[in-house]
Amino acid sequence: MKKTTISMLIIFLVLSLCFPFSSFAASKMTLQEQIDKASKGDIIKIAEGEYDESIKINKPITLEGMGNVVIRSCSEQAVIQVKGKNVVLKHVKVEQCSKGDKTAGILVSGSGHHLENIAIQTNKFGIQLKDAENVTIQKTNIQGNHKGNGIDLWKSKDNTLQNNMINKALDGFYLEQSDANIIRNNTVQNSRYGMHLMFSDQCLLEGNTSQQNTSGLMLMEAKSTTIQRNDFSFNNENVHSQGMLLYHAYETDIVNNTFVSNRVGIFVEEAEKNQFQQNQLKGNFIGVQFLKSQNNQLSGNTFTGNVNDAQAIESHHNSIEKNYWDSAQKLDIYGKGLSAIPYTADPFFLTLTADVPEYQIFFQAPGMVFLQKLLKSPKDALLIDNQPLMVMTTKQAETANSSGGIWMISAVMLIGSSILFWVGRKQQ
Repeated sequence: MKKTTISMLIIFLVLSLCFPFSSFAASKMTLQEQIDKASKGDIIKIAEGEYDESIKINKPITLEGMGNVVIRSCSEQAVIQVKGKNVVLKHVKVEQCSKGDKTAGILVSGSGHHLENIAIQTNKFGIQLKDAENVTIQKTNIQGNHKGNGIDLWKSKDNTLQNNMINKALDGFYLEQSDANIIRNNTVQNSRYGMHLMFSDQCLLEGNTSQQNTSGLMLMEAKSTTIQRNDFSFNNENVHSQGMLLYHAYETDIVNNTFVSNRVGIFVEEAEKNQFQQNQLKGNFIGVQFLKSQNNQLSGNTFTGNVNDAQAIESHHNSIEKNYWDSAQKLDIYGKGLSAIPYTADPFFLTLTADVPEYQIFFQAPGMVFLQKLLKSPKDALLIDNQPLMVMTTKQAETANSSGGIWMISAVMLIGSSILFWVGRKQQ
C-alpha cells in the first residue's frame, strides 16, 4: 500500500511538471479572461477554433491567432474593442453579425496600435477609429453588404492604412475631421465611394485602386491633400458616377493618376487652387469637368479616347496648358513640342445629348460636327489649352492607347447615322 502511494505521488509530480496547472486553466478560459489575466507586454497565442464572444483590450499586449481563429459576435457591441496604447492584433477572422446601425467588427481608440492580417465579415462597419492616432492597419480584408463603411475614421489623425482590400462597403474609406492620414496601396470595389474624405486636411492617398464603385473618390471641404499614382477606373454604372469628385477642395495635388472608363473622369465643383498634373484620362464619357471653379492648374495631362475631353461652366481664371489631346489639331512651328493651334473643348454635343439622349447616335457624324462649328457654345463653357502638347511623353504613351477607342465609337455612330438616313430615304 505504501509503495502504491509513493508511485502515485511520483506520477502526479511528473504530470505536474509536464502539464502545469496554468495550462489546464488557460485552456478553459475565455479570450476575455486570458486578456484580463495578461500583463503588459504579454503575447497571447490564440488557439485555433471559433470563439463566440465580444472582447475588450485596454493594455499593451499582443493577440495573435494560431491557424484558423474566428471571433464572432452578434451583440450590439463591437466584436473587438481596442483602447489604450500599443495593442497588437493579427492573424484572426472577425464575424460581426449584429444588425445594429453602428456596430463594427473592430472599434479602435487610443494610440500606437497595430492591426494586421485580419479578415472581417460585417453587417455594418468593418473597422472604426474614434479619437485614434498613430494606428497602423494593414493587410486586412473587409467584406460588407453596402450598409456600413469599410474603414471609418472620426477625429483620428496620423494613421496609416495600407495594403487593405475592401468589397461591398458603403464607403471603402470614410474620413471625417481626420487629418494627416496615409491611405496607401489599398483596393476598394463594389462600394458607393471608394474613398470619402470630409473636413480632413493634409492626407496622402497613394497607389490605391478604386474600381467599379459609384465614385472612386469624393473629396469635400478638404485642403492640402496629395493624391498620386492611384487608379480610378470603371466607375460608370450610375448617372452620378465619377472617377474623382472634388467639392470645396483646396490646394490639392492630383498627380500621375489613371482615370479609365468612368462616366466623368474628374469632376471639379466650387474648388480652387488645385493642381492636376501628369494624369491619364482615357475612355471616359467626360474627361474633366469644371463647375464654378477657379484658379486651378491643369497641365501635362493626357486625354485619349474620351467621348468629351473637357467642359467648363462658370469657371474662370483656370490655367490650362501643355496637355496632350488626341483630338487636337497639331502644328509645331518652333520645334518645341507644342502646337501653335490652341485646343478648344466645346461641350456642344454633351449639352445637346443631355436634353435628347437619342442624339448620341450622331456622335462625330459630319452633320453634328458642322452644327458644332456653326452653333458655338457660350464662351464660359469653353475650355482652351493655348499650347497643347504635340505628342505624349514616353511614359504616357506606354499607358495610353492613343485613339483606338474613340475611333471605334465614331465608327459605330457613323454606321448608325447612315442606317437611319438609308431607312428614311426608303420610306419616302
